[in-house]
Amino acid sequence: MSDERPGLSPLPLPPPEPRPGRGLLIALAAGLTYALGVYGWTRLNAPDSGMLLVGFLLGAPIAACIIAVRLTDPKGVKRGGSHASVSALTVTVMLVCAGVVLREGAVCLVMAAPIFYGSGILAGWLAGKAMRRRAGRLMSLSILVLPLIGVPVEADRPPEAETRFVTSRIHIDASPETVWNGLIDIRAIRDAEHRWNFSHDVVGIPRPKDARLEGTGVGAVRHLVWARDVRFEEHITAWRPGRELAWTFHLGLEAQTRMLDEHLKVDSAYLRLEEGRYRIEPTADGGSDLVLTTRYWIRTPMNGYAGWWGGVFLGDFHRNVLGVIKTRAEAAA
Repeated sequence: MSDERPGLSPLPLPPPEPRPGRGLLIALAAGLTYALGVYGWTRLNAPDSGMLLVGFLLGAPIAACIIAVRLTDPKGVKRGGSHASVSALTVTVMLVCAGVVLREGAVCLVMAAPIFYGSGILAGWLAGKAMRRRAGRLMSLSILVLPLIGVPVEADRPPEAETRFVTSRIHIDASPETVWNGLIDIRAIRDAEHRWNFSHDVVGIPRPKDARLEGTGVGAVRHLVWARDVRFEEHITAWRPGRELAWTFHLGLEAQTRMLDEHLKVDSAYLRLEEGRYRIEPTADGGSDLVLTTRYWIRTPMNGYAGWWGGVFLGDFHRNVLGVIKTRAEAAA
């Protein structure tokens, strides 16, 4: 028996609700596509920038998150937490694609992540609030063109260069002469001699494996081997047995790209290692304080931020090498 009333046509069915997941995927894809476009625009205008441009590091995540929030909530009716979550997911997808598709290394991704998440989440949250008004929706659209303008403008205005120092110190229960003999040659470093640290064990920067001195005095050459077959030379510039050893770095193109990252070369227009120096200070207890200093040069729009990371990476390397020298010197003493 039919429930339909005679003479009445059935009511039309409402259109199916769009799947929320599909809208989110479209928003993420749109944001990612724009970010990739900014990446290509940056490489075209500043191929030697190392991607350390404010127009990219700030512009790409801000624009991508605004696009994602605008597509998932065009009128800004959702809460700010939803907009922040969409923005965080957008940035995560950007970083994953940068590693998988663009083959950015762990060093670049780790350095970019705080900027991407901070600027992207804040921009997405503010955009969500702005979407509630027509003027805000228009303003959010205008922000999308800023990376396209900012990249070539920054490329024509090189940032200021800056020289920085990273210094680490360790006390060793051995005489200065014993310490000296242990640091001019550091051969066949075993895995068990290394100390855990963020730069080597989390980020994946290669560890030192061997350092062999050829000759003595100023002009001698130390041949170094790091993990991942990184090979380079240190040319001795200061030689005071039991007191001081200094050198300049000489890296070939292969070592430059393998030491940190293919897109973050150690000897480039934005980063250069200039000098390393050991200083041995005798102490009253008959031991020694060993001080390791690395001088490097940077030219980025964010020297303070880049220099902070330089302190992290070089500091971890210093402590690792100083620990090896300490263990060996104290065993020899």
